[in-house]
Amino acid sequence: MSFRLSGEVKDKVLFRSVMDAGIKNGGKVFYREDKQGNIIDVVYFSGAKRVSYIGEIDQEFANILRAEGFRVKDVSFDEEQGILKIVQE
Repeated sequence: MSFRLSGEVKDKVLFRSVMDAGIKNGGKVFYREDKQGNIIDVVYFSGAKRVSYIGEIDQEFANILRAEGFRVKDVSFDEEQGILKIVQE
């Protein structure tokens, strides 16, 4: 039996838990910034998981995301095909 995880979470502790465990196993975090440099989209992705963070991003959390993640110009997920698309400048 095969399971997959897809979700949107507001809880920073839950997202960090998924992110920290996943990065150790090859998962990646992608984030997008607005023109003022504020992080506006955050997605953790691995072959079996796609979790979007939709909560508040304070400066401490933004610093963690910038240190451990990858800034991209665009990130989108095709639910039908199960494909995460990223575009980097």
